[in-house]
Amino acid sequence: MLRVGFHPRAAKQLLRIPKQFQEQILHSLSALETLNHPLQHQRVIKLSGRDGKDFRMRVGDYRAKFSLRDNGDVLVTRVEHRQVGY
Repeated sequence: MLRVGFHPRAAKQLLRIPKQFQEQILHSLSALETLNHPLQHQRVIKLSGRDGKDFRMRVGDYRAKFSLRDNGDVLVTRVEHRQVGY
């Protein structure tokens, strides 16, 4: 089971977006807590990078980027609009 946490920057970014999208993003991220690995969720894509533990999830017009920690925690590092998220 995964545990989802937010980096302070990601929490601030989440508060800046419209309320309806906030709820969708939080609902999708909470669905990760029932899984053993993020890739079991159909909207999660693995990002290439330094250690292969970075992922992104598309929710509507927004993307949540997060990292999988060794202890099974998911740390959401960014929540951005799709046009900005690259």
